[in-house]
Amino acid sequence: MITGNHPLIQLLQLVDEVWVQSESKRGRGAPKTYSEQVMFKVYLVSLMKSLWQRRSLWRYLNETSIVARACGLNTIPHRRTLDRRLKQIPASAEHQIRTLGLMLSVEMVTDGTVAASDGSAFKTGGPVWHKKDKEVGKIPKGLTGLDQDADWIQSSYHGWVYGYKAHVTISVSSATVRVVLDATVTGSACESHVLESRIDTLPPTIDCLLLDAGYDDINLLTHCEQRGIEVLVPLSKPIGKSTSQARKDRATYLLSPQGKSRYRKRGSSIEPFFATIKDFFKLSPLPVQGEVKASVYILLALYTWNLIVLFNFINNRSLGAVKSILELM
Repeated sequence: MITGNHPLIQLLQLVDEVWVQSESKRGRGAPKTYSEQVMFKVYLVSLMKSLWQRRSLWRYLNETSIVARACGLNTIPHRRTLDRRLKQIPASAEHQIRTLGLMLSVEMVTDGTVAASDGSAFKTGGPVWHKKDKEVGKIPKGLTGLDQDADWIQSSYHGWVYGYKAHVTISVSSATVRVVLDATVTGSACESHVLESRIDTLPPTIDCLLLDAGYDDINLLTHCEQRGIEVLVPLSKPIGKSTSQARKDRATYLLSPQGKSRYRKRGSSIEPFFATIKDFFKLSPLPVQGEVKASVYILLALYTWNLIVLFNFINNRSLGAVKSILELM
């Protein structure tokens, strides 16, 4: 039975305390019956209770009035309303991830000066759409339950994956807990291009970014330099006669004891982090289909990680004890 002291209720109340309203202007027409903040909390419930279908979520809210009230609901949204408002959640989630990540850095719950960025493929459930058929828009006869929005993504660990890619930046200090500082979800978009487009939205606390060789892109490195961010990234190509001295110096530093020590934090932080998120939030394979739904639940999982870290900090718990809270849901 859920009471007022249940972690789910406390987490929903905590959302209200840390919520930062986005600057997007309200469109024409009458004000929405349910605010952005209310619908955000409704879908947090969907994630934490693993209520992947709208009818399951709708039924749960109707049957559990204390949770509905904690979401800010006086009446339960119609199922069509739940569907319609779903597509607004990804932008809200990205904004709340950034603001909460910055707050956790400023309050020194995490060390936000050194961060790592990477992309990870999230496999969609159901059958796959083979690349040669997808390219021409041909769905083989008898192939049902296909996620037509998904894309083929090359993973260094799992080969080719049919699904979506999460692009995530996290704090990596070994002395503090990992916190998500920025995130977005795409299809097979180039990781370096995505990060380059988001440099200006990264928290100002970041002094150094740890990246893999896939991010060895001149535009990205130049943008980071303009922002005053040091980048530790291996060369994507072997050193040759035409290699600039700056690239040679970077390669030499990464091979030095100090360079190796600093860069080692990347492999022990962000790569295991993706596996943790997929495991804790039951996202492997994704329990939903479509780009919007995939983005919603991946981003909300990353936000919930930050939220539970803050919850643990407030309650003097081990900061990284996220799974034990989720198991109480």
